[in-house]
This record gives sequence, structure tokens and C-alpha cells, in this order.
Amino acid sequence: MLVNRQNLASHYGWCGVFIVGTVAAIAWYAIFSRGAAQWPGGSSLPGLVCGALAGAIILFEFLLWPRKTLVRVWRIGRTQTWMRAHIWLGLLAVPLVAVHAWKELGGTLSTMLVVLFAIVIASGVFGLVLQQILPRVMLERVPAETIYSQVDRMARQYCDEADELVSAICGVPADEDSKSTSVERGDPVEAAVATTHVTIGAMRSIGAVRGRVWQMQAAVTAVPDSGVLRTAFSSIIRPYLLAGRRSGSVLANELQAGSFFAGLKGKLPAPAHTAVDQVEGLCDQRRQFDLQVRLHAWLHGWLWVHLPLSVALVLLMFVHIFVALKYW
Repeated sequence: MLVNRQNLASHYGWCGVFIVGTVAAIAWYAIFSRGAAQWPGGSSLPGLVCGALAGAIILFEFLLWPRKTLVRVWRIGRTQTWMRAHIWLGLLAVPLVAVHAWKELGGTLSTMLVVLFAIVIASGVFGLVLQQILPRVMLERVPAETIYSQVDRMARQYCDEADELVSAICGVPADEDSKSTSVERGDPVEAAVATTHVTIGAMRSIGAVRGRVWQMQAAVTAVPDSGVLRTAFSSIIRPYLLAGRRSGSVLANELQAGSFFAGLKGKLPAPAHTAVDQVEGLCDQRRQFDLQVRLHAWLHGWLWVHLPLSVALVLLMFVHIFVALKYW
């Protein structure tokens, strides 16, 4: 999170800059306007200075993008310092723009510029709120979180583990596709045997931390009359483990999944219930991955609005400066 109890003190200085800058701009404009026949416009001394400062801040705000993308080439300052400055100076630009432009609204160019500026600020505040809320939600509701780009690979691993377990319980060989996958990762499937040792668990990868959410090395004995488990796995469970919500499976819903597995256990002998619970646990972790994907989309999707409009704002700002100087 960008703002929390641990780093709150580091925001005090920037918050002070925002408060002092806001009060100073408004007070200067009020004092300058005293006794004047009409409110000063953007070409007045306070309007011009506030407009110049706002333009400089907008340019600085935009520099955060190349600062992030060219971090290996351009290492000026710490990223956290840039982010704190980005937040508070971006907020400071609001009163500066208000002092500079509020009397000038009505023209096409100035109105477009102010509206675009307002959308950029609003989208930035929206993104800040998301980055305050969603990481906490992800930590609490997605204990099986992994690196976003590895979600599909982890889902495939879950499917392989479930396939090995089901094959051991049902006493039938896993399908050829799962066999080839297991061989590739060095875990040959042992099927059609009385007792098989199966490892159930999932690797967790977050940054440099790697571990398993849970892991079980169990001796699994084939259970007679458990073919319904193999059928359910092939038709419903396996597609969901591989594709998640995209499969349209009932397992994407926690309540429907609970009902499905409860009904499945009702059709199986008691010795197979433990295996069903373990497969259900893998499906639960797959649902966590689905949630992680959705939260990731929200956490980063707002940038598709904020960044392009920021580029447009900078370009339009230069047009505004050119026009203003031309007709001054």
C-alpha cells in the first residue's frame, strides 16, 4: 500500500507542502483581488504564477512514467519518494489550476483542458484508493496468491496433482495428456496399483518468497466403485482447474461448488471422501486464482485511462501555452 501506518510519517512533509501551497495560492489571489473592479484572470500575476507552477507539476507528474519504465537507465531518486511526490503534488495542482483558470472557463480550449485535467486527477485518486484497498483484500482472501504471470502454470500443476490423486483412488491410469505433463515435470503417474503415494499441495510464489500453501504426502489406496469420481473429474473438475471462471463451471461459485462436492461424496464410498476433500481444496485454491486475476485487472486497469489521458493533457497543455503566448 502507498499509505499505511508504517510509512505515514514519510508523507507528513509532502502533506505540508500541499497544505501550505494551497493556502498560499488562495490567500495571494484573495489579497491581489481586494479592491479590484473584477476578479483577476489567468494573465494576472497570481494567475500566471499558479498556472506556471501547475504546468511544472503536470510535467513532473508525467515523468513518473519514464521513471518507472526506464528505471535501469534513469535512477534519479527512490521510487517511493517519487510516488509520494506524485500523490501530493498532483493534489496541489488542483488549487493552482483553479486559481489560474476558473475565470477563463468558457473557451473551447481552456474548457477541454480543465475537463481533461479533472478526469486525470479523478482517475489518479481512484487508482490510489484501489491500491489502498485491493492489496489488503488480496492478502486476506487470496492466501494461495502466486505471481500473476504464473497463474496458468500453477493451475496446470493443480490439475496434474488432482489427476494423480483421482487415478490412485479410482485405480485407472490418468489420461495421456496428463501423463505427458507429469513426465515433463519429472513426476510419473503411478496408476492401477493398490497403494500409491501422492503429493497434494501447491507452490506459492510471491516475489522472492516461495513455499507451499499446504502439502500432504499420503499413501492412497484404490477404492472400489469410485468410477463416478473419475467421470466427475474428467467432465467438470479438470476443465475448471485448467480454465477457472472461463470454463463456466459451477465450481467457480463457492456455494455451488460446496453442493457439488457434497453430492459427489454422497455417490462415493466413505474411503474416497478424503480424496474428494483434497480435490475440493485444489478447486478452492483455483477460485483464489480467479479472484487474484480479477483484483489484478482492477489494480492495474485504471492505468489504461489515467496514462493515455495524462499524455493528452500534457500535449494539450503545450497547445494552451502556445495559444496563450501568441495572443497575450
